[in-house]
Amino acid sequence: MRKIAIPVTLAALSLLTLGVTAAQASAATSTVYVSPSGTSSAADTSCSTAAYSDINAAIAASTAGGTVIVCKGTYDTQVVITESLTLTGESGAVINAKGQTPLKIGTTTLPGSIGIGVLLTSKVTVSGFRVVDAGFDAILVGLSSHVTVSHNLLQHNGDVGVDLNGSSNSLVTHNTSRYNAGGGYLIADDVGPTSHNTVSWNVASHNPGGCGVIVAGHSTAGVTHNLIDHNLLTYNGTLKSVGGGAGVVIATEVPGETVADNTVEDNTIYGNGLAGVTVHAHLQGQNLTGNRIIGNRIGRNNTIGDGIGLYKSKTSAKKNVAVADKKTTGILVGAASAIHIQISGNHIFNDHYGIFLEGVGNVVHATVHGNHFSRVRVQVEHVKVS
Repeated sequence: MRKIAIPVTLAALSLLTLGVTAAQASAATSTVYVSPSGTSSAADTSCSTAAYSDINAAIAASTAGGTVIVCKGTYDTQVVITESLTLTGESGAVINAKGQTPLKIGTTTLPGSIGIGVLLTSKVTVSGFRVVDAGFDAILVGLSSHVTVSHNLLQHNGDVGVDLNGSSNSLVTHNTSRYNAGGGYLIADDVGPTSHNTVSWNVASHNPGGCGVIVAGHSTAGVTHNLIDHNLLTYNGTLKSVGGGAGVVIATEVPGETVADNTVEDNTIYGNGLAGVTVHAHLQGQNLTGNRIIGNRIGRNNTIGDGIGLYKSKTSAKKNVAVADKKTTGILVGAASAIHIQISGNHIFNDHYGIFLEGVGNVVHATVHGNHFSRVRVQVEHVKVS
């Protein structure tokens, strides 16, 4: 699993870092317009009279709680938001982050450019953009809360479409994430605790190197109480060379990590390289208890097979002690730690295994009831690794 490697404490980004001059930042209005043909002498009352041609300059000129309207056109930039505002792309607004210099945040440089970054703030809305060719995330929400990311098309980026990291109480909805190298949507804790977010009514399709939705522990800060529901997650993680990806994965490889009390509900999932919903607790002493997989429609998944790879103990150097699941599978749970999980009300079809449960010793405690199976050879397979 990929990590951002950003320190938990982020330094505030200066105007100079964003390429915004003090003169541009001095004016403050509630609604500003950005157009490729924008000029400072224009009235700035519509797209045809936009006063700005640079999105970051327009953001700096907007009041807290104001609105920045980005008009049709392609903007070769990476956008950074550090205050409360609404950033709206009109039809045809494209952010192309190709070749942009990766941001330096604190003492750390991001692994690549981003399309839009929402950092150290709250009450932000980002909607209506096509974001392409970022070296890293299309949209990164870091150490922020109450952020809404909606109705964006995110494609051909170097990592994921939307990354919620160290953030809470945020909503990602009605976006389409496709052809991104690292997956569709990420909920992770590289920079701090991440909780109470919702990823709902999105599409993640044909993201070859990762999962549709990734709920992942990358530190010991914790990823808890997030909701993934009503998404369409298809044909993700199909590259064998990177190990594949699931429709939804709940996982960690970090000792002592918590990825708990998350809910995966009412999603449609098929064609992914790993199981439709995959839960991996690779080490002993991890807390992945309280997660729920309920009411999903899950078709043929695990098309490239899951090697699982569980550790018998924290100090053991021996990997892959588990029985690899190379058959098509709807839901897979592989755990070296004690885990209590609810799997109920799902419709699973066209798979060899409906539900595949595997643990080191007697550690997988699954409440399995009310699931419906169609054209499934083995409804529930429970394997114990001694």
